Amino acid sequence: MKCQIIFLILAATIISCNKKTDVKTVSIQKDTLYQSIADETETEDEEIFTAPEFPKTGKTADDFVVGSYIIKMKAEGFLNDDGLKDVVIALQNENDNGDSRAVLVLLKQETGEYKLQDISWEALDPEYTETGYQMYTSEEIFIENKILHIMLQSGGGPSGTRETLYKYVNNDLVLIEMHTFNSGAGAHLSSDYNLMTGVVEHEVTNTLRDSMPSEHETKKFQLKRQMLFAKDNPNSVLENLPGSENF
Repeated sequence: MKCQIIFLILAATIISCNKKTDVKTVSIQKDTLYQSIADETETEDEEIFTAPEFPKTGKTADDFVVGSYIIKMKAEGFLNDDGLKDVVIALQNENDNGDSRAVLVLLKQETGEYKLQDISWEALDPEYTETGYQMYTSEEIFIENKILHIMLQSGGGPSGTRETLYKYVNNDLVLIEMHTFNSGAGAHLSSDYNLMTGVVEHEVTNTLRDSMPSEHETKKFQLKRQMLFAKDNPNSVLENLPGSENF
């Protein structure tokens, strides 16, 4: 009888130890999994671009320049119907020509000051790629007929030429047109996109023949929403628009 009691006590002790071991193992696994997630989150946070805080108002365009940024391009003109001349500036990080670039729209107020109306980190790509390649050799912004033009030219490089046109529609600065020109093997392609009417016209020129004949084609497309200056990258917009089948 005593032997049976001792055996039962030993069995209970072994079972209890096994249960404690299982609980400890699960606890370690949970801690390891939590730590792994925390490390990944920290890595992702380090890669997130933090945009600088620009002043909301200023007396001159220079008042909106912060940190290591400088004004790379500047345009003056009328963007709305108040009869006051507005300003648009493109900012470049003076210490990093491969950094993201901001385009600021400054609307003139009756008080004489400027109001920061819109900011876009999408309208302009970095001047240089990560490998040190300059995307466009000529860049220009100007305002004409209440429309903001951003003209980029690569001087015959693979990037070609791209002009984007923005206009205020119901207080939103909207991408209304895109014009591109590209050279390929034996052909040139000129494309005019009207994002308001949903029509694109392509002109393909055959450069392999002395007469350089051209073919014209028109296509229609439909956008799910308006493309916005502050939100949409023109490169991404172009990727989803119809191209020429003859190029």
